[in-house]
Amino acid sequence: MAVKLLRLKSGEDIVTDVKEENIEYTTVKLPAMLVPMGGQGQQMQMALAPWLPFSDDKEFTIPTDWILITSEPAQDIVNNYNQMFGSGIVVPKVSPKTLLNE
Repeated sequence: MAVKLLRLKSGEDIVTDVKEENIEYTTVKLPAMLVPMGGQGQQMQMALAPWLPFSDDKEFTIPTDWILITSEPAQDIVNNYNQMFGSGIVVPKVSPKTLLNE
């Protein structure tokens, strides 16, 4: 599974499993839209929602020229995505100091 963060021309940010990429199209599976939620103080909280909630399809083909940016999402976003849409595997946060002290 290659979970990526895509910024589309529409302004949407989606987290998805990228199945195939070529010069014309990118095929994604189980895309989820990042939705900003209220936060406390300086912290902005994000939630995930199905990208096309009224579709029964699980895979979508997006014209590659509609994708402005492809990047690696933060681990918290990947964990949340995996819990909701993927394998359920969560990678815990571990600091190097913790590993050295054990």
